Amino acid sequence: MEKKIAYYLGYELSPALQTQILDTIERIQQGGNTDKLCALAADTIINVTDAGFVAYYDTPTTMAGLSKPIKRATDAGIHTVQKGIKVVIRKLLKNRSQEDLNRLAFNLSHLVCINTTDSQKAYACFRLRKPLYQKAITNMRRVHEDPNVDAYRSEVIETIEDLIASGIEMFYTRPVDQANIGKLTRKAADLGMNGVQKGTNAVIHRMFKGISHQELVPLARYFETLQHNNVSTLLC
Repeated sequence: MEKKIAYYLGYELSPALQTQILDTIERIQQGGNTDKLCALAADTIINVTDAGFVAYYDTPTTMAGLSKPIKRATDAGIHTVQKGIKVVIRKLLKNRSQEDLNRLAFNLSHLVCINTTDSQKAYACFRLRKPLYQKAITNMRRVHEDPNVDAYRSEVIETIEDLIASGIEMFYTRPVDQANIGKLTRKAADLGMNGVQKGTNAVIHRMFKGISHQELVPLARYFETLQHNNVSTLLC
């Protein structure tokens, strides 16, 4: 029987951040003061998202060599998004039960992916549905083959938006649906996350609206390094 291939998107974890995640999982599993565990989990997840902003925004925008006016505008937008995510994380991880924290530890265990050919490399990953993975691959191939960016610019933007939506579903919607969260807290968190998604999409549109083929090629090459099919999660 042919082995099913799983496709992931993710950035490489630093040894320090990987250790922090694993330590947080272990301490939650041991139990204890839930207020302290909530604060610990929030700090860890914020560090994971900060590293994600470096991998998914800072690094590619630096590589693209955007003009100063565009870079200033996108920086301002993404910093607003970053602050919004931190507010949502703190709000959601306040006064959580041990049961909710155990579920969070389980989800964190799925977040860490180990390279199956080099166990020293670990990534913060989320699994992509095959159609979305193939859509991303197709668009990256077009970047390499077709210098006429205007012919597929909208498809590239749409693919990035779909990847963002997939990440939000994996890291926000599903975990929050599973948790025992009051209606008011959930409503406030959803409102904050909707703002985050809209803000991120606005940054993407601003960034890619006038991007040239020369600027897009290194981004495509970098994006390819974030796609993985040779990893396994901690719980595999």
